[in-house]
Amino acid sequence: MKTLIVVLALAFPVLADSGLFPKYEAVRQALLKSSLPKVQQSAAALAADAQAAKLTTVADAAQAVAVAKNLADARRSFAALSDEMIKLPGRPAVYHCSMLKKSWLQAKGKVGNPYDASMATCGELKTE
Repeated sequence: MKTLIVVLALAFPVLADSGLFPKYEAVRQALLKSSLPKVQQSAAALAADAQAAKLTTVADAAQAVAVAKNLADARRSFAALSDEMIKLPGRPAVYHCSMLKKSWLQAKGKVGNPYDASMATCGELKTE
């Protein structure tokens, strides 16, 4: 059984690194608080972990958020990051804002839309 777990972890690096979703959540929380320095810091940490897990598309998307010059750019880049994170196994629930036509991940519960501070509670559970 241990051999199977090791083989799966090597075949699917994301399963070996469950730290990606908490780091993604830190980026989302920073966007909710409109804190560009925290967004950049959290996204850089996520990019490093995704790169270590050989998840290049996630790493590149997170890096784009990390180097954003302002919150508007960070939020635009976060949409691409969310699209990549949604593809990963073992993810949290997917929420969607139909007004902005963007999705994100978060634990089930009160909606926390990271894309527009004036629409922080706009969104609905799309999939679990």
